[in-house]
Amino acid sequence: MTRERTPGRVLVLGGTRWVGRRIAQAHLERGAEVTCLARGEGGDAPAGARLLVGDRVRADAYDGLAGEWDEVVDVTRLPAHAAGALDALADRARHWTFVSSVSAQRLEGAPVGAGEDDELVPEDESGEEYGGAKAWIERVARERLGERLAIVRPGLIGGPGDESGRFGYWVARLALAGAEPVLVPARDQPTQTIDVRDLVAFLVEVAPTRSDIVNAVGPTGRLHDHIALARELAGHTGELVRASDEQLDALGIEHWAGPRALPLTLPVELGSHAQRSSARYRAAGGTHRPLRETLEAVLADERALGLDRPAAHRLSRADELAAIGSLASLS
Repeated sequence: MTRERTPGRVLVLGGTRWVGRRIAQAHLERGAEVTCLARGEGGDAPAGARLLVGDRVRADAYDGLAGEWDEVVDVTRLPAHAAGALDALADRARHWTFVSSVSAQRLEGAPVGAGEDDELVPEDESGEEYGGAKAWIERVARERLGERLAIVRPGLIGGPGDESGRFGYWVARLALAGAEPVLVPARDQPTQTIDVRDLVAFLVEVAPTRSDIVNAVGPTGRLHDHIALARELAGHTGELVRASDEQLDALGIEHWAGPRALPLTLPVELGSHAQRSSARYRAAGGTHRPLRETLEAVLADERALGLDRPAAHRLSRADELAAIGSLASLS
């Protein structure tokens, strides 16, 4: 089911950090009257939006939100927050967009090209398991809102403003290394990232007209191609030191995320997680900008933040060089 898209009154539950703030800004640019409900500790709402400071664990968090809402956008990962918002606002919302995650679907055993109807992970109302919490919220929101709900499941999100450091790792590390060596995985593997600007455009321009589930994932590429393009843009001239999965494991270097991780890498058995179908997203009007454009923007962002900045989900340069030095003994 689709509906007409008009600016109206928009409530963003969040709206002061990366994706949420961009959603609020984009709605403002379309002429909407925007309110953001957030704790106010992680940043400011964009200029022109009303910021209502409130903690969603409190029963009175929504007391300052009067009237009807043409669009409500919730990005939460916490079932208790989602349930409280639905109790307070569901009957006053013309349309609701829940920003879920492809992690609500099974990670292991999914076929290559899996779409929106693939199996979900077990629900987790406690919120301890990220994917299970998103799956729980999806079901409860559907039961409460019916055809007034759109569920958008992003994959990995990259682009300017990403504080996690995951997508930006390779282009930043290659720029930092310059003529020095960089550790890379020997095994090529699929990788899939959606640019935050493409995701937000979809959430603001398309999602409010829909009442279905859309996996908003990027185009599938290969990690070695990603590294090669990042190397070109970064001007890296040093050696790419390749390490096998077995060598990386022996060095205590992990996949995907964590303080000793090589971001964008996945275990072999989870390769299909980075090869999900974007067919419904594209058919609905979603777009994918070229990887080069995303990497250029991210490199500029990383330079501004500091190429050697500490980040929760990337291997430090010191640990990387130590690992490269240890590889000879693992051959």
